[in-house]
Amino acid sequence: MINNKELAEHLRREIVQLKWKTRGELFMNLSVDTLEFWIQQFKIKDRAGHSEWSDKYQRNMWVSDYKEDE
Repeated sequence: MINNKELAEHLRREIVQLKWKTRGELFMNLSVDTLEFWIQQFKIKDRAGHSEWSDKYQRNMWVSDYKEDE
């Protein structure tokens, strides 16, 4: 289960790193896609892997670095 406090701290760190001077600029940069990406990053932070662009789904997808035995 996701720890809401840890998630909130993660989102706050990401927001602080955005380049913005006014709240208007912040909200222009803070899209639903951006928030979704940050939440996805938080959920998978303890898993080994990387993200790759999926042409089929038009979004980044998480790919495990572990290959299953064939």
